[in-house]
Amino acid sequence: MINEENIQLFKALSEDTRYRIIKALIESENNPEENQYGYRGELCACEIPEIIDRTQSNTSMHLAKLLDWGIIKVRRNGKMRLYSIQNEKIRKILEVLEE
Repeated sequence: MINEENIQLFKALSEDTRYRIIKALIESENNPEENQYGYRGELCACEIPEIIDRTQSNTSMHLAKLLDWGIIKVRRNGKMRLYSIQNEKIRKILEVLEE
């Protein structure tokens, strides 16, 4: 039986920009210090492009896809959109890959 969730996880990791976004979000979670906006474990949509070295429009497109797939989540705080990891499997997959 094919598990669509697993297929989406591997699609997310197979594309360079999406991989970089996921990696940056996980690193943000593991960083005990607050980011430049005063948040821990979350990244603002405005800082992700700089972290992953991509344009804002390219990053936004990939963030939307990751949201659609349920891999990341977003919350609003005023005008800021703060992203974090939602799917636990993605963390486990990256742990194995980086051993």
